[in-house]
Amino acid sequence: MWKKIFSPSLLGLLFLAISVTGARSTPAEILSPAQEAALFSLADLGPLDLSPKRVIVEIYAYPHPEVAPFNTLFPQAWPLVQAFYAKMGVLLEMVPGKASPGSLAPTKRLRLEALSHKEWLERTFRAFQIAPPFRSRFQAVCQDKYAFAHLNLSTIHLDFKHYQKDILSLRTKEAGYNPQKLANLIIHELGHLLGLYHAHEFVNDRIPEMLPDGKTPDFMSHYLTQPGSLGFVDFQKRLIHSYLSGGKVFQQHSYVDFDPLRYLELLKRYNNFKEPN
Repeated sequence: MWKKIFSPSLLGLLFLAISVTGARSTPAEILSPAQEAALFSLADLGPLDLSPKRVIVEIYAYPHPEVAPFNTLFPQAWPLVQAFYAKMGVLLEMVPGKASPGSLAPTKRLRLEALSHKEWLERTFRAFQIAPPFRSRFQAVCQDKYAFAHLNLSTIHLDFKHYQKDILSLRTKEAGYNPQKLANLIIHELGHLLGLYHAHEFVNDRIPEMLPDGKTPDFMSHYLTQPGSLGFVDFQKRLIHSYLSGGKVFQQHSYVDFDPLRYLELLKRYNNFKEPN
């Protein structure tokens, strides 16, 4: 089972920490309830441009011994990531990242940072704007997390030491270092930076955790630790293209200033979604 789920305790802590620091977003434009309902309804995504979209992804490996194996495994995993997204018409172009990010931008240029555990914590605290009084509690709650995708920063922070220890090193060397596992993680996290939410977020959503064949996990589910490949449904492809083309999904995220908590709150409200018990 995947270990990156936003648990209720983690969500509660994020809401509390963000409310104290004043970091929670407010819409730049205030819509009427009817307009807001129309914007966040997923029943109709409006006109869609499904032509191929090119997205640049910076890859940065933090210079630390804990991250060194990433440099060996990543070149094997990246073609699998590219092949997966190419099936949806998303053409990923990898460029080497430097210590300082390039000109990142939603839909255009994203960034993956493979980090040591200590550096991952520091960057995660900054990204979520977790004030010092909340950091020890946050660290305890998220100790089983491998990565966070920060849509507002167009950046993924990967705790490669934790990932390698928990996932890669628990198997035989051959199975444990199967690049498909790293590819699955990157595929999933990039999905968040392309505007998607978890497949297990709502029980009455049209996006299933398992594909109709009953054995292939959806790439936005939490069943990602297996060595096999992932799948997607057509609706997710449509959501991504709506986001990348500046359509309705991009407008939804822009309205909440790319705040995933507020985004899920409005999706739930205006699509009559139910959360798992």
